[in-house]
Amino acid sequence: MAICSSNGVRQCSARIALDKCTFETVSGEDWEAAAEGALRGEPLSSLHTTLLDGVEIAPLYTAHRLGTEANPSGLPGSAPFTRGATAASGAQGWQVRQIHDARLVSTPDAVAVDTTSGVDAVTVARGWDADGDAAALAAGIGDAAGAGVTIHLQSGASPAHAAALLDVFDRHGVDLAGLNSWLGLDPIAAAASGWHWADLSSCSTLVSSMCATARSAAEIAQRSPAAVPLEADGSVFADAGASDATELAAVLATGVAWLRAICDNADGPGLDPDAAARLLGFTLSAGPDPFMVTAKCRALRMCWTRVLGTCGVNGTGDEAPPMRLHAVSATAMLSAVDPWVNMLRATTASFGAANGGVDAITVRPFDAVSAGQASSGLGWRVAANTQLILRHESRIGSVIDPAGGSWYLEDLTRKLAQTAWDRFREIEATGGICAAIAGGELEASIATERAQRKEQIAAGEHVLVGVTDFVDSQAAQASGASVPAREPAGTPAVGLGVHRWAAPYEAEPAGEAVTGAAGS
Repeated sequence: MAICSSNGVRQCSARIALDKCTFETVSGEDWEAAAEGALRGEPLSSLHTTLLDGVEIAPLYTAHRLGTEANPSGLPGSAPFTRGATAASGAQGWQVRQIHDARLVSTPDAVAVDTTSGVDAVTVARGWDADGDAAALAAGIGDAAGAGVTIHLQSGASPAHAAALLDVFDRHGVDLAGLNSWLGLDPIAAAASGWHWADLSSCSTLVSSMCATARSAAEIAQRSPAAVPLEADGSVFADAGASDATELAAVLATGVAWLRAICDNADGPGLDPDAAARLLGFTLSAGPDPFMVTAKCRALRMCWTRVLGTCGVNGTGDEAPPMRLHAVSATAMLSAVDPWVNMLRATTASFGAANGGVDAITVRPFDAVSAGQASSGLGWRVAANTQLILRHESRIGSVIDPAGGSWYLEDLTRKLAQTAWDRFREIEATGGICAAIAGGELEASIATERAQRKEQIAAGEHVLVGVTDFVDSQAAQASGASVPAREPAGTPAVGLGVHRWAAPYEAEPAGEAVTGAAGS
């Protein structure tokens, strides 16, 4: 009861015992009982979801069941480095990259705009000829390289491509001793993407190519110790239809193949495992599910630490075993129909990769499919700004292990790592990644997963916003009628190819791709 004092201030006549006011304690069993009642006869298991990888997602995660006590992920900056290589956040976040086709006459202007608008580095898309396109390469990125812009090569490059880029650097006065470029030397990615210099059908040829490339990488490292000559790229498998676990398995198998070529093969440079690991960079695809992207990045660090530990590489002091990780937004998730939705996909992909602690991110323009290699100025600008806003305004890179303590993400990381490790062992059982590619086993596995995803989309279990559900009919008709689907720069044309999820719906006449869509 309240009374009024002489000065007109209302006072409480009795003190409320707030310390005795508590919320009712609810256990997991209580929640399950309430959930079963609300399901009206349906089993509680109906709330569980099974992903394409076979990983099961529960409807509720609690500390009692999935707490972080005795969590094998460790602490930030400690083995197995699931939570990051260091115990400190990155003040500048990650490196913002843009990818361009050096052969296009518009590339010099596009690169100039990028590098004066906050972009940290430019990647030269695969597909160019090391001899015939050398002049175009110099015209496309020469001025930027001379101005101190970091230039990378997309995965699948050969030693001849790296030599052409280094020649451009030399002619523009770039200090090779301080070079920190990724040179993208990766015969596996070249074979998977169908780039002409690598043979997809011959295991021995792939192994020989890796050994010869490893020797070139070792020579480059002597001149440019900060450079990353070799790469293990999982995005070529993801864009072909591989699930996240299969992509991880392929990346791990590629990394192990590099270690064998560098350390064990008589035709390789014969370095020790620690030195070999320092030559290598990893690339993962970033899809529209930010939680899966984050878990995938964390799982790769966990698994690669295990690989290096088996090789006797455990880091020294406070230094983690060497691993550099780059994420690129998945081409497979892009749609030509209502391409504006691609902005949302790129945002969630970048958010997930940043939370996963990657060192660099590449975002493809939202109109990369509808405009092809010559994306619009708006497309490039939005691609860069997507990352810049996340890095500078949202400050995502300033947080140490943002996923830490999320029972869902902790469980997803562990399950994904275990599933990927099991599939990695299956690839190794066939003779390694080269044998799995040449023999067709990996391609067959990816084809099966691609078909399963297609069935999920058709059944409405996997929604493509703007394509199979929440469709803007006017945008769909306009896209289907006037904008043929093209592939962005560096996209595989042969090899395993790129199989975009929305492509079957874009192939139908305008309007029909909507009427039969699942969930619409």
